[in-house]
Amino acid sequence: MVMMSSLTTTAQKTTQKASDAEEIERLTKMMYHFFSTDSVERFMSATDSLMTLCRKVGDEETFYKAWSNQANYNFSKISREKGLTIAKEERAYAEKHNSKFGLYTSTNSYAVMMSGIGMIDEAEKAFLQAIDYQRRFFPEENAAFQYIGLAKIEHNRHHFDKTVDYGKKALAEKGVLPIHQLHAYNYILFGLGELSKASRDDNALKQTFNEAYAKRKRLIEDHGLQDASGGMVNFYEASVNGRYNELPELATKVANKGNRLAFIASAWTYVGDYKKAYEAHRIYKEYTDSVNRAEIGRATSEYGLQLDLAKAENEMKDLRLANQEHREHIHHIIMGTIGIIAALVITFLLFFLHRRHKHAKEIETAYEKLETAHEKLEDAYNQLEVTTAAKERIESELRIARDIQMGMVPRIFPPFPDRNDIDLYAYITPAKEVGGDLYDFFMQSHKLYFCIGDVAGKGVPASLFMSVVVNLFRLVAKEGFPPEYIATRLNDTLASDNENGMFCTLFIGEIDMRSYRLNYCNAGHNAPLIIDRPISPNAPCRPNFIEMESNAPIGLWPNLEFVGESIENVKDRTLFLYTDGITEAENSSHEQFGEQRLYDFFKSRPFTNARQTIDLANTAVAAFVGDAEPSDDQTMLCIKVK
Repeated sequence: MVMMSSLTTTAQKTTQKASDAEEIERLTKMMYHFFSTDSVERFMSATDSLMTLCRKVGDEETFYKAWSNQANYNFSKISREKGLTIAKEERAYAEKHNSKFGLYTSTNSYAVMMSGIGMIDEAEKAFLQAIDYQRRFFPEENAAFQYIGLAKIEHNRHHFDKTVDYGKKALAEKGVLPIHQLHAYNYILFGLGELSKASRDDNALKQTFNEAYAKRKRLIEDHGLQDASGGMVNFYEASVNGRYNELPELATKVANKGNRLAFIASAWTYVGDYKKAYEAHRIYKEYTDSVNRAEIGRATSEYGLQLDLAKAENEMKDLRLANQEHREHIHHIIMGTIGIIAALVITFLLFFLHRRHKHAKEIETAYEKLETAHEKLEDAYNQLEVTTAAKERIESELRIARDIQMGMVPRIFPPFPDRNDIDLYAYITPAKEVGGDLYDFFMQSHKLYFCIGDVAGKGVPASLFMSVVVNLFRLVAKEGFPPEYIATRLNDTLASDNENGMFCTLFIGEIDMRSYRLNYCNAGHNAPLIIDRPISPNAPCRPNFIEMESNAPIGLWPNLEFVGESIENVKDRTLFLYTDGITEAENSSHEQFGEQRLYDFFKSRPFTNARQTIDLANTAVAAFVGDAEPSDDQTMLCIKVK
């Protein structure tokens, strides 16, 4: 009878275990289904039930996945503050219960939220750490989620080749969830859509896009997924396939307001209605400016929570560890001393009674010292909070300064949509938050004026000097003066009362689009390359460094007369201008990229347009540098005269 009862109990437990497993699977499917919707109550109900059941049966991994999904959902759908709070609670719980998987999932949440508030370098670092953690400790998990996060970062950086690459890596992971497959396809299509703008006749790229678009469509149909990015994807599909007249209507269906306004401006550019494109772009800029102002205000209330998350990964982790080790060390000393005293008291109670009293005093003194040390540690912790908060505010202000500085150089390409005889593209990335590299260009009547420069030094002083140079160049050049006179005027203005000794190398050019004559003046800058088109379609380019007069940099000495030079005809030729951050880029072995590698790079292949030229050059430099930290600002300007 007892045996029958035991068998019945075992069968009941087995049945309950199977029932719990089925319920966990059902709730997990509901969680991922509602994650891509705005059904807040249903999502929260599903995840709350899932977490309760997982805690009951001991399913640690699903428990922490559900908790992280709650944090990310609240951050993106409800409020950043609530999402950050949930992530902080998850991290604390994981640390308390010594859960490696909880630390792994909370690292993912931290990465997502840092990406959401624009701290993309921190986000990238956290995603890569999570991938490394997953590879070492949880090989049965897949890294699709992290690769999608990295794809988003590269898309925001306008590194569209890397966007596509990370999207493909996400799809290549084993056991990818349908919702992650959808997001991976989205970023692949975003990247391919942007790349197609520079290569509209690239049939291979078009075929790749359409294949990915068809797979994404089947995925949505098979799993009944909802996707807020569908409007953007459909816009790219129409643009890649040349259905430009559909774009204005499709742009209005983009869900996110900022993206919608940007896509409307892009749609009218495709159509060729530049008046509407300009008006749409103006509205877009007004909107982004207002969002940025609101973002600055909201950032203040978020810093405390950001700081808590950052401490969990950095200083506070070390501080708590040091505090714990210090307490344990003192505790061991005290316990050992008490043990010795107890033994002495028991063995020599009558002979060493006065010594027991003396040792008790020593222990009391040691404890008082410990209390003092702990108070100092508390003070150090409080000071760390103040210092870190100040550092975060400074970094935020520098990010705003970077946005302002980047707004001073032209960022719209193609820059002259009403001209088909100029193909121009530029790229700039500071080594620090702000930098001293610059470029500028504009059309004045039938002449194209342009410049590229590099201010000595980096950081805030260089950025301030850079802003002055850009504004002076445009002011003087708009008067129609030749390059050598522009350089002379800039030098006279900047060299006077230049107590800090700031100076700038500068290359100034002027192309007459009627005669195709290039007039230029080089003020101590790197020699540009002039590239003749290939002799045959598949032949490499024919580059040469321009030989130039050696003028002094701008701002060093007053009363200099700069010498100008000219090239009679630049029609069907390409100018490639750059700063020394390109040629002096170093790899981990401290080797520089150098002019010879730059020359060999252009000589090794043909190039179809200005953007492709710069993108490939940037890829070549990045591949050479590898994981080494950038040592200088990097800027390139490419002009093809047709």
